[in-house]
Amino acid sequence: MAQAQDSPTDEAGDAAPEIVVTGSLIRQSTVSTPLTVVAGGEISARAVTNPSELVSMIPGNSGSEAGVDQLNQPLTSGTAQFNLRNLGLGSTLVLVNNRRQTLAAVASSDGSTFVDINSLVPLIAIQRIEVVKDGAGATYGSDAVAGVVNFITRKSVDRPEVSARVNFIDGARQIDVQGIAGVRAGGGDLVLAASYYESTRLGTDERAFSQAKTFGRPSWHSVSGFGMPGSYILQNGTTAADPDCLAPAFPDSFKNSATDRCRFDFSGYFDLIPKERRIQAMATWNGSIGDGIDLNLEGAYAHSKTYTASSPSFPILAVSPVVPASNPYNPFGQDVRMLGRLLNGAYGPSIALNQYDTFRLAGGVTGQLTAKWNWSVNATYSQQNSLYDKPDTLKTPLLNALRGLGGPNCNPLTGTPGTGGCVYFNPFGSAYINPTKANSTALVNSLIGTSNQRGKTSLVTVDGLVSGDLAEFAGGTIQAALGAQYRRGSFRHDNGDFMNNGELITLGQAPDFGGTQEVASVFGEMKVPMTGIAELTLSGRYEKYADSFGRFTPKVSLLVNPVDGLTLRGSWGKAFRAPSVFQLRAVQSAQPSVQDGAGNFIFVNTQTSGDPTLRPEKSTNWNIGATLAPVSGLEFNVDYWDFNYQDLIVKENPQPIINAARSGDATALSRLTRDVNGTLTLVRLKFINASAVKVAGIDASARYRFETGIGQFRLNADWTHVTKYDVLLTAGAAPINGVGNVNFNNLGRSMPQDRVEYGISWSKGSSELNLRGHYISGYKNDRTGITNTRIDDWNSFDLQYNVTFDGIGGGTVLTVGAINLFDKAPPLAQLNLGFDPMVHDPRGRVIYIGLNQRF
Repeated sequence: MAQAQDSPTDEAGDAAPEIVVTGSLIRQSTVSTPLTVVAGGEISARAVTNPSELVSMIPGNSGSEAGVDQLNQPLTSGTAQFNLRNLGLGSTLVLVNNRRQTLAAVASSDGSTFVDINSLVPLIAIQRIEVVKDGAGATYGSDAVAGVVNFITRKSVDRPEVSARVNFIDGARQIDVQGIAGVRAGGGDLVLAASYYESTRLGTDERAFSQAKTFGRPSWHSVSGFGMPGSYILQNGTTAADPDCLAPAFPDSFKNSATDRCRFDFSGYFDLIPKERRIQAMATWNGSIGDGIDLNLEGAYAHSKTYTASSPSFPILAVSPVVPASNPYNPFGQDVRMLGRLLNGAYGPSIALNQYDTFRLAGGVTGQLTAKWNWSVNATYSQQNSLYDKPDTLKTPLLNALRGLGGPNCNPLTGTPGTGGCVYFNPFGSAYINPTKANSTALVNSLIGTSNQRGKTSLVTVDGLVSGDLAEFAGGTIQAALGAQYRRGSFRHDNGDFMNNGELITLGQAPDFGGTQEVASVFGEMKVPMTGIAELTLSGRYEKYADSFGRFTPKVSLLVNPVDGLTLRGSWGKAFRAPSVFQLRAVQSAQPSVQDGAGNFIFVNTQTSGDPTLRPEKSTNWNIGATLAPVSGLEFNVDYWDFNYQDLIVKENPQPIINAARSGDATALSRLTRDVNGTLTLVRLKFINASAVKVAGIDASARYRFETGIGQFRLNADWTHVTKYDVLLTAGAAPINGVGNVNFNNLGRSMPQDRVEYGISWSKGSSELNLRGHYISGYKNDRTGITNTRIDDWNSFDLQYNVTFDGIGGGTVLTVGAINLFDKAPPLAQLNLGFDPMVHDPRGRVIYIGLNQRF
C-alpha cells in the first residue's frame, strides 16, 4: 500500500502524472492529506475473494460489520462497510470513480446506514482504492466525517483476463471466478468485467470455540433458559422443567441443577460463514466525442443471496402463553405458563434470506474552457433493493393452537377445540419422543411466519466543476476549483403483514416508512504556493438540506518540502453528517443480548423510534505528519490524527436502561415491559444525539524495496496505534475510555489499541513469494456478568507463491497459498459465540489455489 501524501504510481514505480486524487478537486501529483492507496495487485496478493475482506487491509479501520453475526447483527448479513477510526458505519464516505453510491437498503442493529461495499464492482475491475484518513467534508459534504474510500476502476484493458480461485476451509469452500476484457469501440475504451462468488456454509458446530459445551455451557455463551423442551410456571408460582428435558432425544437441553428449569444450548445452529452467492457485472466507456470533450460512462449491477442460519426457533419472550389443563398433552394437569420456544433442534437451524439487487448508472463529460481551465459535469443514479425474510413464531396462531384451535383448516372464531380441522399443539418434549403425540408438519408450518421486509434506497447526484490556474505567485501557480452539486436520496422499508401487525413474537412490530432528502451545495478549493518549498490548500463547502439546516465546512492543509526526501504535512478541518431518513422516521425492532439480573443473559425485544428533531453530527479533526525517503526504495511515514466528534446519533443502549430500572429509576421502569411472570419482553428506545466521541492516534508505515543477486525484496509494515477513544454518553458526563475495549455497554464498537500489517515479498523472473503477518493487540471485554474480561492478542500469517508460465496467449499465473498458515483460532471472548466477529476471522487455516489467464 502506498501511503501518506503520495499519489498512485505507475507499474514501473515512477511518479504518476497529475490526476484528481481523492481528497482534492485540483489535478496534482501530491496531496497534503494522509492518503493510503491499495493497488489492484495488492488485493490479489492478499487473496481477497470477497469485498468484505477489504476492510482488514486498512489498519485504521475498526468496528465494521464485515463478518456474519446473526445474534447481534442479523439485519446486515451479506453486506460490508468501512468504519474508519471506529466513528460509525455511516461516517466513512464511499465513492466509485469519485462519485457517490446509494446507501444499503438495510440498517444495522444500532440504526446506522452505510454504503454496501459488497455490491459495488467486481474485484478484478479495481485499479486501486484510495483512502483519505482525515475528514473530507469540505470536499465531499455529509458522511465524510472519518474519511473517504474511493474505488477507482480500470479505464482500459489491453488483453482479456480470466481468474479463478478456490478456498479450502475445514468445513466449507469458497469459489471466486472473475473476468475482464477491453476493446476499442466508438473511438474510446470499452471495459467489461464480471464476477461470480459462492461460499458454502461453515457452521458454529464446526469449531470448538463457538460451542457452549466446550466451556461447560456458561451463561455468557449461546444458551437460553427458554428451551424446547421448556419450563412451565405452575399455579403455585413454582417453575417446573418439562419431564422429558434430559431425555437422550434432546442433546442440546440441560439443567444447571436438579431443580433448575430446562435450558437450551443453541450455539451449534449458527454460521461462522453463511451460504452465499453473488453475481456482479460492470461496463465502462471512456473516450473523446470531439472538440476536446471527453465522455465517460459506467454501469454496474450486483445480485446477491445470503442464507444465514439461526436456532430452530426463537425464545417466546413477548407473550406468556398459557397451556390449559384441557390440552391433552399437558402432563401437569393444570393451566401452566410456558417458558420455551416453538421448535427443537430436530428441525435443524432456521434459515433467513438476505437478498440484494443493486445497480448503478453514471456518466460525465469533461472539457477545456481555456488553455488553463477545465470543466466537468457528472451525473449518477444508483439503487438497491433488499429482502430480509426471517422466520419467527406467530403469536395469535400459537395461542390458539395451545387451546386446540390450531391448524391451517381451523377457524378459531367458529371451531371447536380439538375437533375437525382444529387441533392442539403439543409444546412438550413428548412431541419428539412419542409418535402418537407428534405435531403435524401442517400444524407447525401454520405457526410460523416471516418478516418479508423489503427495502429500497436510491440516490441521484448531479454536479459540475471548473478548475484551473488563477495566477502566478511565489514562484508557482495558484490553482483553484469551484463547483456545485445536487443530491436526492430516498430510503423506504415495506414490512410484511406479520411485522406490521406485531404477530412475530421475537422479531416484533414495525410499521412501514419512507422518506427522501434533497441537498444542494456549493464548494471550492484553492492551492497556493508559498516560498517554493510549501503549498497551502484552502477548501470549503456549504450544504443546504431542503426544509432543514444548512452547514458550512472548511478545511486548511499545508504541505512543506524543506529538503529533498522529506515532506511535512498538516491539516485542520470540520465535517458533519446529517441524520439519515432511517434515523428520522423509522421504527426499528431488534433483539440484542442483555443481562437482566445476575447471570441472566437473554435476547430481548427492543423498539427504537426515529426522531425528526435530531441534529446533524459534527466533527473537528486535525492531522500532522511526515514522509521521509532518505534513499531510493526506502520510505517512512508517520501521522498523528485527532477527531472530536460531537452530537453523535445513536440508538440508546438498552443495558443501562435495564440496570437503572432494576435500581428503581421511575423513568427507566416506564420504558420496560414485563409479563405477568416478570420476564422482560420489551425495551423502548430512541435515536438520540449523544454527547461526543474523542479519538486520536498514530499511523506509521515503512517500506523498503531493494535488488540483490537472488532477486528483488520488498518489506512493508503498517501500524495504527489508538491513543484515545473517549466516549461521553451525555453532556458533562465523565468520559468512558474505550481504547482496548469491546465497548459493549456504550455507543462504541470493538477497538483494539494496536493493529499491524507487515510482510516481506521476494520476486525473481517468473516467481514471487509473499509472507504477510497480521497483529491485533489484546483488549478488554466490558460485557456485564462475565468471568474473564481479557481477549488476548492475535498474530496470524499468510503465505503465497505465484509462478508465471509463458502459456496460452499473454501468460498464465498459478497461485497457491494459505491464509492463517498456522491455523490459529481466534482468541476466546466471552461473547455469544466465543469470539469477537468484528475483529477476528473464525475460518481457521484457508488453503487456496488460483489461476489467472491472460489472452
